[in-house]
Amino acid sequence: MKKKKTNRRGLLGRAASFFRNMLRPRNALPCVGLVVLGGCLTFIIAPDEPDPPAEDLQPGEFPVVILDPGHGGRDEGTKWRGLAEKNLTLELATRTEKVLKSAGFRTEMTRRDDTYVPLEERARLANTHRNAIFVSIHFNSENSGTTSGIETHFARAKDVATPDWSWIGFFNRGESNQTDTSETLAGTIQTSLVERTEAKSRGIHANNFYVIHHTRCPAVLVEGGFISNAFEAQLLGTDTYRDLLAQGIAQGLLRFLQTQPGQPPAPTTTAALQRP
Repeated sequence: MKKKKTNRRGLLGRAASFFRNMLRPRNALPCVGLVVLGGCLTFIIAPDEPDPPAEDLQPGEFPVVILDPGHGGRDEGTKWRGLAEKNLTLELATRTEKVLKSAGFRTEMTRRDDTYVPLEERARLANTHRNAIFVSIHFNSENSGTTSGIETHFARAKDVATPDWSWIGFFNRGESNQTDTSETLAGTIQTSLVERTEAKSRGIHANNFYVIHHTRCPAVLVEGGFISNAFEAQLLGTDTYRDLLAQGIAQGLLRFLQTQPGQPPAPTTTAALQRP
């Protein structure tokens, strides 16, 4: 037993002597270097999300417009006066798509029926295109039933996820968009909607709603009126007013393109955009 105890003390002594030696000034720097190198090797490297392939626009061709009917499926949105937001958003998006196609736009929709689509998938669809415009369609409500009007939102800043090929750890980096034109897009759509419908303008607002915050392209979220307001709910229940909303969105997109250098010239009038 004494022999084992002696061996154990000997091992502890040698270990203590080793660490004292390594902590001496002349040996400390190489040790720090080894620790840092070991830490770097623990980082996981994954590929950055590759930029979508360039889509060279043909003469007279516009960027693809991604229409995003808010809510859907188990997510009904707000519900007032017999109107469900999820149904109104899909109906308006479908009308808007028809107008946009007649004006020469290519379009996609995040949903075409009453299904639930996660917010991440909606943003991801927009990010598969290099040349795109994203328009999310919603309707408002509030408890008093007296508030009315149309408003349009843009993101304060962009935060596009890069899950593939990125450094995890201290070297993790995000993606910024220094030339985002979403505020301009919000302004042209808001102006056109109010002109078409003669509704009260509630202006444009900066808010980081998920689907406009996580898309790299110009993106806005339109609140097309308050279904909690008796008068606006009555209007929204008519085909005529929904057509005016669709025409307003399309006209706003055309005006937006006219402000962008390098874009094909947008037509000033189309049959679908002429006032009845």
